[in-house]
Amino acid sequence: MTEVCTVNHIDHVGVAVNDIEAALAFFKKVFDVPDAEIVLMEDQGVRATLIEVGQTRLELLEPTSPESGVGRFIGRRGEGLHHLAFNVTDISGKLQTLKTLGVDLIDQSPREGLSGTIAFVHPRSVFGILTELVESVPE
Repeated sequence: MTEVCTVNHIDHVGVAVNDIEAALAFFKKVFDVPDAEIVLMEDQGVRATLIEVGQTRLELLEPTSPESGVGRFIGRRGEGLHHLAFNVTDISGKLQTLKTLGVDLIDQSPREGLSGTIAFVHPRSVFGILTELVESVPE
């Protein structure tokens, strides 16, 4: 039997923005999303927040500098869809499965992120979509 990387659900969609306060105000005014805390994630070079939108979440990402990953993304492509995040169980095991399947990984091992333990899959392996795996922190 071939191993697969099973997914629980779409965890969130990442959106790169120039001004996180303006983006959050827009989503609150237009889509009535609840208030959300903005967190500085120095190791990733972003200010970020997760907002509840219906049955899923959006992660707004504002670069702290033009040289950060999100800063370079906005410089090349402008604001917009940055990544798709899948919620998984046993993220370390899923990374091993992906390696076995020949999928190109950005993160060889999991690390802490805003939404839990995370790891990124290179877009060239997923039809141009930067893909994040997320293992939720137990509540």
